[in-house]
Amino acid sequence: MTLSPDYLITLFLMFVRILAMFMTAPIFSSKNIPNIAKIGFSGILAMILLPFDGVAPAPTQLGPFVLSIAQEVLLGALLGFASNLVFVAVSMGAGMMGLQVGFRAASLFNPVFNASSAALDQFYSFLVAALFLAIDGHHWLILALSRTFKTVPVGTFAFTAITVDRLVALTSQAFVAAVQIALPVVGVLLLADVGLGLIARAVPQVQIFFLSLPLKIGLGLLMLALTLSVTLPMIKDYLSTVIGNLMVLGLQ
Repeated sequence: MTLSPDYLITLFLMFVRILAMFMTAPIFSSKNIPNIAKIGFSGILAMILLPFDGVAPAPTQLGPFVLSIAQEVLLGALLGFASNLVFVAVSMGAGMMGLQVGFRAASLFNPVFNASSAALDQFYSFLVAALFLAIDGHHWLILALSRTFKTVPVGTFAFTAITVDRLVALTSQAFVAAVQIALPVVGVLLLADVGLGLIARAVPQVQIFFLSLPLKIGLGLLMLALTLSVTLPMIKDYLSTVIGNLMVLGLQ
């Protein structure tokens, strides 16, 4: 079977979009997955998704071809960014809680985000990753990626003001989600700070600094345990919006 240049160029552009997304998407972008595996999986997936019933004419000249590659890289990176927003929101919420509890003093390497973070950040990072895999989020992510080739055919993506508005809206939703996740623990610890401040004002002899450290850690862990049953369904609901975010971002 002889493949035309249009098929080969379309296959390569699809491969570029898929690889750009996997390099920025949650779970797939982890450094624990070798780059050669990401490249190989992207190539296999591109061959599976390539429509053999006919493709649109692909650019053969150098200028339009390079422009199409840039479009696919940008779209793939934006799709990965949109799918990663829930993970970023959970990480921000955990960072707020860790700052109030006092866990930010010690940092560990976080393989999910490839950076150093506090112990509480790591706990929530692994928690959201486990929930994402438990609800088959990785399968839905690939399905949403395949649908973008219908809503945004290869070489037709344009970064417009509408795309910017959608990115801003998705990012603002991530900030709201981070505050909602951290609010129970942070709110209680802020009230504890107010109470400790009043005690320090009324009884200056009390060493509030040494008293507040174990008190805030114990109170923070207690509130974390009590509110986890509420936080988990909330994170699961946020994860269910990942596919919708990708489809909204991919619409022209």
